[in-house]
Amino acid sequence: MELPELDTGLTLVDVGSDLGVTPVQSLLLDRVFAGDGDAYWVDAAGTAQTTRLRELAPDKRYLHRVHVARGFTAYQQTSLLDRLTGDHVTTPSVVVATGIDRLYRDTDVPTTRAQDLLVRAIAALARVGRVHDVPVVVTRSRADEFTRPLVNAAQTYLQCEDTQFGPRFTDAAGDVETLVYHLGDGWVQTTLAYWQEVLTHRARMHDASVVGEEATSGGV
Repeated sequence: MELPELDTGLTLVDVGSDLGVTPVQSLLLDRVFAGDGDAYWVDAAGTAQTTRLRELAPDKRYLHRVHVARGFTAYQQTSLLDRLTGDHVTTPSVVVATGIDRLYRDTDVPTTRAQDLLVRAIAALARVGRVHDVPVVVTRSRADEFTRPLVNAAQTYLQCEDTQFGPRFTDAAGDVETLVYHLGDGWVQTTLAYWQEVLTHRARMHDASVVGEEATSGGV
């Protein structure tokens, strides 16, 4: 059970609507297992579900290293992203921005101003990746010309879609990595239990703490 290895810099992830935000949350937690830094998640799509994070994490102590902020207007979101390179932010293990374009599409933002704000937001995230030398995972609410600047700025592009064999991540080169959780009857499931199983396995790979097991690495 593997997850894509995230490179430093901007990674654009398009996730099938039937999978929701869970694959992105799994990528976030996997990076927390692998490093000592905190994770910063800026959400504009209304998908920052901390309840789901609690269900996914193999040990609840990891949640103390996940910081979630929500923007409710385009200007709030832009301000949050600008703050990520401030002195108050210690070197993170990963930064996630979900639905980066959604608030800039609201009718209260003039069209020309919206494009400028989106470009500024993308630049802020790219700067975070450079300053801290960490992966920055970004999702969008819609793939169209408005989000073309994000496509142009991303160093890595991943798609995650559901298949009869489990979730499949595909990169720009067409390389496919299918995550399969066998149920023993020839079928697989891609529900919460599936992702819990993947993350428990990944935590052990990183020599990280799992509920019910003695931690073999430093405390968190």
